[in-house]
Amino acid sequence: MQSAAQMGRKARRPMDLGSLAVGLLQFGEALGSLLADSARGLLTPQVLRPSVALSLTGNPLQRTVEGWRTFLTGGSQLTGEELLNKAEVFTLVPAVAPLIGEPLKGPLPPLPQLVANAYALGDFFSLWAIEGLGHDYGNSFWKQGVRPHGILSPEVARDLPSGSLPMLNAGIGLSMARTIFDGLRWDTPAAEIRRMVAEIVRLDRDNALPGYTGAAYENLGLTTRTLRPTMVSAVDQAIREVAPQVRGYFWHGVGRSIYFWFSNFLPCSDWQIFQMARREAPDEEARLNAWAGAAWGYVLVNQRQPRITAELLIGPHGEELAQNGGFVNGVASSMMMRFDTTPDAPFIQEFIRYRPEGSNGRLTELWDRLVRIPSETALNVYYPVIQRHGRMGDIFQYRDLAAYVRDLQGSAA
Repeated sequence: MQSAAQMGRKARRPMDLGSLAVGLLQFGEALGSLLADSARGLLTPQVLRPSVALSLTGNPLQRTVEGWRTFLTGGSQLTGEELLNKAEVFTLVPAVAPLIGEPLKGPLPPLPQLVANAYALGDFFSLWAIEGLGHDYGNSFWKQGVRPHGILSPEVARDLPSGSLPMLNAGIGLSMARTIFDGLRWDTPAAEIRRMVAEIVRLDRDNALPGYTGAAYENLGLTTRTLRPTMVSAVDQAIREVAPQVRGYFWHGVGRSIYFWFSNFLPCSDWQIFQMARREAPDEEARLNAWAGAAWGYVLVNQRQPRITAELLIGPHGEELAQNGGFVNGVASSMMMRFDTTPDAPFIQEFIRYRPEGSNGRLTELWDRLVRIPSETALNVYYPVIQRHGRMGDIFQYRDLAAYVRDLQGSAA
């Protein structure tokens, strides 16, 4: 099996003007489809309720306070960089096709070649490109009128870099959820929602690689919160009734979606993201997972610039973040997933070992407590065990990682 880096180097190639024109067309269609689906999900009577409107837009007073604090502490440039980072990733996943050589029509090239093309985009973007590829790969079966089954079986995965598997399975889950939930409306009966949830869970189980199913489950939450945000509670209730084992993954995906939610593209939304996640979650299990998912998105997107996380999030709110174990879990799990995907990426260790400028002892202590120590423990202690057991999909929800690894080691004894 070739390494991801070897595949990526072989896949690099120039794009001619004709290919660029086709690529721009594909990009526009994919992004337009996502935005249209999201807008359709907001055309519901629920958005007229003040509590729902506040949940979807955030607290304007809190955002104003955060804006003044950022301005007065000189963080305005970092705010702009955070928004640009988020926009890059948000548009890449649904519109990756032209960047990795997917044709406008017809069958896809072999999956190993497309994975290599995704890795050729570079260490940072390849992670997100692989998720987008997984979505497109799943969709390629639906477009042929074929109900997907076993599309990432061990036989298929054998020819792929192991590091591509977490986000490839996540992308397949995105395809299953978006396809089945296409008919989900604000007035869909509860029984039909239960049927849809059961079908998505069954499709994820039938198509994801064993040990990576959790990565597919997580996109059930991301899809619901992104495309049908007023239906989160109804889908959560259906999950409780027909698939309670996926509920943690669901709320992790909800948290990841909140990071990318449209109102959080407004400047100074860093703390709003976690406030929204806490407000929407109905209980402790949901809150821990929503915060873990939000942290996952925030730190991965901004990993190349650790100052963003340090000065816009941990500096002003570190003590509050430390009170909810979801944030630390999200940081640790995201570092394991990033390392698994691109182990040679230099920004992994640069992020973990970041030292705040000047003599800010409080921020240094908070960074060590919330980022450095959990990340180093995850990569040095937890990751080797989880990866060896082929269970990387299990980290797509909040869990006590130390206890989980002990259980894995005990089961193998």
